[in-house]
Amino acid sequence: MSAPRFPISTPLRNGLYVSWLPIFLLLALNVISISEAHAQAIILKDGVRIEKGNFEIKDNQIARTVTLGNGQKALVNINTSDIESLDWPDVPELLQAQNQLSEGKLKEASETLQKAKEYFTPFKDVKGNPYQQISLAHVEALDQAGDFDALLRALPEVEKMKWGEQDTLKLRIIKLNMQRRTSSNHDELLTQAKTILASTDDSAISGRIWMTIADIHLRKEAFEDALMAALNVPVFYGSQSALVPQAELFAARCLAKMERFEDARGFYQRIVESYPDSEAGNIAKQEMLPIGGLQNKPDSVTPAKTSTPTPTPTTTSN
Repeated sequence: MSAPRFPISTPLRNGLYVSWLPIFLLLALNVISISEAHAQAIILKDGVRIEKGNFEIKDNQIARTVTLGNGQKALVNINTSDIESLDWPDVPELLQAQNQLSEGKLKEASETLQKAKEYFTPFKDVKGNPYQQISLAHVEALDQAGDFDALLRALPEVEKMKWGEQDTLKLRIIKLNMQRRTSSNHDELLTQAKTILASTDDSAISGRIWMTIADIHLRKEAFEDALMAALNVPVFYGSQSALVPQAELFAARCLAKMERFEDARGFYQRIVESYPDSEAGNIAKQEMLPIGGLQNKPDSVTPAKTSTPTPTPTTTSN
């Protein structure tokens, strides 16, 4: 039995037919144009376009693949001075790193962005390159992962770059987080953090600064304020999924400090189940062990009222 065929035309009333062939052609052309518009390529100054699959980068040197007269393939080096721009509308590594952070895989996210940085290093001075965007995402991931040494190495280059207002706030948060690791002036740090919070309605920035505020409260041993500050992230900024595993882990630690051991175990167990095979999940397993079998202290069941301000939910995000 032969396979059924889709009709090239369909009969209508009064003996008229509608032809599907032009529609198929239009759809095919549209798919081609979309794929071409999103292709990643080098644009040379002479107008030649070199698609991603036709060049490679090794030891910071860019080389294109050419076909010789005898039909063989060869690599020819490209000088950055001959490149007009990059056509690179999408950077898959940025999305991959965001997904890894939302899965609690902080180290993997940092490594993904580090590799992306290395790939685009030869294009740092080329128009349209995403190196700067990747560099900022990289230091944010290092900050979130608590990789202080790597952050110290990467941050100076990022600080020298030109940034807009919102990205400048992101850098302020990173530098404030570095300060809170070494400073005991918690009140001054908290004032700076609240100033940043009041100056933005961007949900990505607000979510990050709430985590900073939570950690400052924790260092002051104001555990209830720390807990409520951290919970602002999943409650009001749940769209910032890259921050949620960190916030939930932080909340579990605060509950344990408050001797609300059963509640803490509930948080830890949720993290283990929600983020399997991740750093966050493994840390939760380890931190849950010492409080296994412990019950809430009677006066620790209901959290005291906190003085931490409740933010107005926002919809803006980066």
